[in-house]
Amino acid sequence: MAEENIKEKLELLSSYSSCDAADALLKLTYPHGGYLPDIIMFSPEQQAGPSKLVGPVFTVKVVPIDDTTSPKPSQHFADASPEGSVVFVSAPPNALNAVWGGLMNTRAKMRGVKGVVVDGRVRDLGELRADGLPVFAKATSVLSAKAYTRPTTLNQPVTLNGNYNPPITINPGDVIIADLDGVVCIPLQLLDSVLDLCKKNVEMDERVREELLKGTTIVEAFALHRK
Repeated sequence: MAEENIKEKLELLSSYSSCDAADALLKLTYPHGGYLPDIIMFSPEQQAGPSKLVGPVFTVKVVPIDDTTSPKPSQHFADASPEGSVVFVSAPPNALNAVWGGLMNTRAKMRGVKGVVVDGRVRDLGELRADGLPVFAKATSVLSAKAYTRPTTLNQPVTLNGNYNPPITINPGDVIIADLDGVVCIPLQLLDSVLDLCKKNVEMDERVREELLKGTTIVEAFALHRK
């Protein structure tokens, strides 16, 4: 997919919501509608405001500090994060420490990163919010990574923490859309179909809404416009 073409499609996707994207993926029978559970917005505000994050994924896998067998990256992941990407950081299950903080965030911003999604904890909320980048995570922590975790592979598939059936995999180049409602990961090969369905579904829901504003019951409105 040509770079200019994908940019246009990402701009179009940003006109929709994470719910719209999930609805489309469910119609395409994609597992869990691409939803990444329990990850919420912490910056630029906590679960408030109009911020939306849309972009291709750059993954970072983090392992416990005592893991001496996993490879070490050739450069810091904040330095490696590509312009225009959404950095997805995969922390070890149940890690108490933050795997993303203020200095990494500032570097990522200077690299032109669009935002960050963390399957784990973040810290330095004041700094994150001062940078203005959208940052989504499962929780916060006061603990730095130094004594607990270290990065390993960059831009390789990662699996979301949790007992999901089937497991939820995030692949480099997948497209993230994240907003107040949550985070959805769209496989790149399904992006065109998702955009088509989002357009149809949003137009259909607008017609339903118009009926409801006339006093029509929801059952009648659905019968008229959700066929």
